[in-house]
Amino acid sequence: MLPLIIVVCFFGYFSCLYAQEKIEIVNPELIKIPVAVPEFDGPLPLSREMASIARHDLELHLLFNVLGEGLHTEETNLFASLGVDWLIKGKISLSGNHLQSAFYLTDMVKGKTVLARGFRGPKSSARYMVHRFVDLAVKEMLGVPGVAMSRVVFVERKGLKDTLFVQDFDGHNPIPLISGELILSPRLSSDGRKVAFVYYQNNRSSIQVIDLTTGKRHTVCQYPGLNASPAWHPDGNKLVVTLSKDGTIDLYLIDLNGKILRRLTHGEGINTGASFSPDGNYLAFVSDRTGRPQIYIMDLITRGVRRLTFKGRYNTSPCWSPAGDRIVYASLKGRVFSLFTIDPEGGEPIQITSGQTSFEAPYFAPNGRLILAQGSDGLYLFLVNGAAKMHYREGKILFPSWAKLR
Repeated sequence: MLPLIIVVCFFGYFSCLYAQEKIEIVNPELIKIPVAVPEFDGPLPLSREMASIARHDLELHLLFNVLGEGLHTEETNLFASLGVDWLIKGKISLSGNHLQSAFYLTDMVKGKTVLARGFRGPKSSARYMVHRFVDLAVKEMLGVPGVAMSRVVFVERKGLKDTLFVQDFDGHNPIPLISGELILSPRLSSDGRKVAFVYYQNNRSSIQVIDLTTGKRHTVCQYPGLNASPAWHPDGNKLVVTLSKDGTIDLYLIDLNGKILRRLTHGEGINTGASFSPDGNYLAFVSDRTGRPQIYIMDLITRGVRRLTFKGRYNTSPCWSPAGDRIVYASLKGRVFSLFTIDPEGGEPIQITSGQTSFEAPYFAPNGRLILAQGSDGLYLFLVNGAAKMHYREGKILFPSWAKLR
């Protein structure tokens, strides 16, 4: 668990302001919550940068209309006249490298402060002080935790080289972990401390894991044939992987030394692309056992399997919500992939993207309210109902995965 705000220099030093992203409101009925974050009190430029980080964090949640840049906390009457529902204030003090901060969330409708927190630590932890408070404030405002204290992994493809990156969710401090001829399907463990991925070298595939705390990397398995699509068990000690070593493409449960604990499927078509339910009792996966790729659910206790999707001729990349209530997947419609969510018990899928742009490899946020997915020109961030989206990162960016920092 990360120390409470005594955040170490592994994450690097405090850095620059972020440019405003364009948030596209897809559903005209979406009413964003007005929040004011005026400039924080304290030494410049640090106090100004910390206020900017708070605004950026809130904007990334896609549900807030964030005001306050260039304004000051004394202008409370102005915020009230603008119809602001919530006000976040900050006070910063700096002595050498020692930073103290205090943040306050005021309910402008009720006219009272409902949340106050203080933090202390080195100057380099300033960003994480803000992230922690924003997550608490989001929970107060929305009833679900925020995701400012989370990290994302993805693959950046340039020419013939793939590079695996990890970065803070706000886009700060992207760290290249490993490069190679082909890197596929990175997946963060639920505690955000390890990443499993497929690594190709000399046209041979292996499943590898990097410990993000120590930087150590080891090969979990390199069986003959295909080694693909790792999916973490919620306990962080096991993976489900796709192997072809027995002549068919099937799912296997393995430990982190590559020992096969259980073979889960037995040659009924191609079986791949697994995702665990939050309690670890069920597995969503892709199989073409009925002719075309569809999403199936396996009960890992009874070993029973049922088909989940019946609409769409090519459904793939299931990802189970951390709340357990929805599964997001990509479905081919015409010539493009669109994103859908569905109740794990079945029923009518809900389409969250449309148009002529393909979106693939969707992944839920740790709070279940946002989804990251790859598009043709980078990663996109969506509200879970598709009502708003943001271009999150540009480039040939593939296979996003997301976890809370703990």
